[in-house]
Amino acid sequence: MFFLTPRYIKHARQLHKGVTRFIDYKRDLLAPAKLEQICGLRAELEAAMRQRDKKRIESLHEEINRVCEKALPHAPHSELGENIEVFFVAIVIALGIRGYIAQPFQIPTGSMQPTLNGITAQASAEDPRPGPIGWLTSFLTSTRHIHVVSDHTGYLRDREPLTEHRFLIFMPYCKLHFRDGKTIRIMAPQRQLMDELQLGAHVNSIPVEVTDDTPDVRRVYGLRGGEHIKKGQLLASGWVQNGDHVLVDKFSYHFRTPVRGEVFVFTTKHIEGIRVPEEQGSQHYIKRLAGVPGDKLEVAPPKLLINGQEAGEPGFQKVMRGTYEQPVEGYRGYSDPRVVGGRIDRIELGNEQYFAMGDNSYNSSDSRAWGPVPERNLVGPAMLCYWPLTRHWGVIR
Repeated sequence: MFFLTPRYIKHARQLHKGVTRFIDYKRDLLAPAKLEQICGLRAELEAAMRQRDKKRIESLHEEINRVCEKALPHAPHSELGENIEVFFVAIVIALGIRGYIAQPFQIPTGSMQPTLNGITAQASAEDPRPGPIGWLTSFLTSTRHIHVVSDHTGYLRDREPLTEHRFLIFMPYCKLHFRDGKTIRIMAPQRQLMDELQLGAHVNSIPVEVTDDTPDVRRVYGLRGGEHIKKGQLLASGWVQNGDHVLVDKFSYHFRTPVRGEVFVFTTKHIEGIRVPEEQGSQHYIKRLAGVPGDKLEVAPPKLLINGQEAGEPGFQKVMRGTYEQPVEGYRGYSDPRVVGGRIDRIELGNEQYFAMGDNSYNSSDSRAWGPVPERNLVGPAMLCYWPLTRHWGVIR
């Protein structure tokens, strides 16, 4: 003979389980009086279940729910608190995307020009400060116009008269230091300031001479320290354009092998030929992927040969259209930077080795100088250039 448990007893058991869980989870938040009241109601429920008192069980169901709902202190509604919560959730999501899906990078050097620009500068004798429309153009193209005239007379300090700093991570600038503690800020990176903007030439009173017959060799003016600066003296004038900002796909290489010819990003930690100070940690480089495991590469200027054949991928083809003597759209072909105009011996890649080359072959430190990139260093392919809004904006090819 089968005995069916009445439905009200099943509901009573569920209620008992629920109120017990409520007490266990919220015990530290409940006032002592409320905790005692709820425990008492639970005891009454247990007695009603033993007596199978249907009416008492139904009344306790409503009372227990009402008491538990009002037992916890309610925090006042706060729009500021909600906004802060949304803000932190957005940060967590952004960090997750950056860590596992896509990450932004800024191109620091010119090794991939003209495909991607690093930080560039151009001297100008005139004050290049733009008008109202010019400010908008400056913003959209991420260009800073500078015209720095000394407001101080004195001697530069003897050691490290020029130091480089960063504002908001992506905007490098320099400080010129005087012996008396005075500093002058110049919104340009140190290399561009000393090279294209020729700070050393102005400080040392050397006539500015710009030569472009050897584009791979730059004229650099140094600061020895102790130089005398006069108030009203022009220090640097021209414009500085920030390097292209690119978005790198950190997801794809988990599901596919790298493709020869694509622009990719990798770290430098395990590359023996790249010496990075320990305090700086690993750096990120961006180059074009010229060779995958098993490939044999050689350069016969202006051609890049892969496995004995001219490289056929579109990225290599556009670089090889030009020569050193006759560049095409800024591309000058391939050459070994150690042997300008000459051939190099064939390089054969082993397992888990990748060969990186810059499109600006005559002025690129890449795998030809410091060796292959280990597979564990790969970060991902560069997807698009999202800033500034110049001709490079869009998908990277």
